[in-house]
Amino acid sequence: MFGRSKKVDAIAARDKRDLENKLDSISRSQATIEFNLDGNILTANENFLSAMGYSAAEIIGRHHSIFMDPEEAATDGYREFWQKLRDGQFASQKFRRLAKGGREVWIQASYNPVLDASGKAYKVMKVAVDITQAEQESARREEARKHAEETQLDLVRTLADSLSRLSDGDLTVRIEGDRTGTHKTVQGDFNGAIESLRATLDEVLQSVSSIRNGSDEIAGASDDLSRRTEQQAASLEETAAALDQITATVKRSAAGALQAASVASGTRADAEKSGLVVREAVTAMGEIQQSSNEIGQIIGVIDEIAFQTNLLALNAGVEAARAGDAGRGFAVVAQEVRALAQRSATAAKEIKALISASTSQVSKGVKLVDDTGAALATIAGRVAEMDGLIAEIAASAQEQSTALAQVNSAINQMDQVTQQNAAMVEETTAAAGILQSEAGQLAERVRRFNTGSALEGRGSTNNPVLEARGRIEAFARASVPSIPARRAVPRSIGNTALKTSEWEQF
Repeated sequence: MFGRSKKVDAIAARDKRDLENKLDSISRSQATIEFNLDGNILTANENFLSAMGYSAAEIIGRHHSIFMDPEEAATDGYREFWQKLRDGQFASQKFRRLAKGGREVWIQASYNPVLDASGKAYKVMKVAVDITQAEQESARREEARKHAEETQLDLVRTLADSLSRLSDGDLTVRIEGDRTGTHKTVQGDFNGAIESLRATLDEVLQSVSSIRNGSDEIAGASDDLSRRTEQQAASLEETAAALDQITATVKRSAAGALQAASVASGTRADAEKSGLVVREAVTAMGEIQQSSNEIGQIIGVIDEIAFQTNLLALNAGVEAARAGDAGRGFAVVAQEVRALAQRSATAAKEIKALISASTSQVSKGVKLVDDTGAALATIAGRVAEMDGLIAEIAASAQEQSTALAQVNSAINQMDQVTQQNAAMVEETTAAAGILQSEAGQLAERVRRFNTGSALEGRGSTNNPVLEARGRIEAFARASVPSIPARRAVPRSIGNTALKTSEWEQF
């Protein structure tokens, strides 16, 4: 038994030394660190400390989160990671960590829970290899690949855009930028093809210019003559119509002036009658005022009588008092007479006040009637002047009506002759328009191509390409064919309103 125990102990010692040797070998070649189940650091070897840039004193006892991005350490996933380790589950993968000073470190690591005899984890051992350089190199290769893809995609987009502009006839398109390799070859071939096509189109433009030189001069002269003749015919027609309207208006004005003269004469007579009525009203108001004065004098006499009666009644009362009992009846009568005299005096005063107010109002009325009479006299004078002026206007309007009728007849004759001339000019213009139309169709076919010549040679007056280009663009701005459709001109004169600008041109 004793010998067997020694043998077992020897085997156990050997296995322990073998395990320690393996751990030592791992520690020399890899970075190791140990944590308790709460994530606090227990130990770390030199490889780990060197890779992370810390000393042992700086990290022992601190939490694993010092190697984490703060945002990542605050996530639920990080908390679940440590919970799995506490449950005895290991984790092995590539991790991104932050060394001292915030330097980025990539490691290939495995977090291994260390179990006791009962199978329960009591600490976590992490074994890691620094793969930062390899990871950064992989990132650089990925960036280079993306850059190559973006460069190629940029060329494809530029080429697609250039081809789209080319399909729209824009021959000034170019693929710009510094490119390398096959991209530069594609750029040169495309630009060369566009330049060759542009030169060919420039030659076509010169040919079109030669074709159009003769037709432009003929068509331009005929077109100008046709437009001017037609404008003259239209102006004459509208002038005649306007003269008809003016003649009718003048006739109506003359009739209205005669009627106004008649009305003014009647108004003058009515104004004179109104003046007579006002004068009679003034006379009546004066008589009313005189009557009011007389009534006032009568009221004054009544007032004096009432005063004297009052005095007599007072004396009678005194005498009755002296008579004693024999004079009592007479005293009562005297008292009643006195009261009656007082009431008569009071009524006379009130009537006198009313008569005075009435006299004042009558005076104002007399003044107003006088003013009205003066105003009516002035109006009558003005109406007489207006009557004379309206009579003169009526005579002048009649003379204008006669003169306008003669002018209207002459304009109608000129309109007929001008219409005949316009028809002859149209025949000449139509012949020139056919030649111009054929040249214009050719110009329209090549005009859709933008060769850029007009922009590159701006300011030059001797470039035949630019001259041809300018003539084509000028032609394009005009209608093709450029012969305007002439409206039918009626022989009878209508009531079209005359425009001021056309009248001035005529």
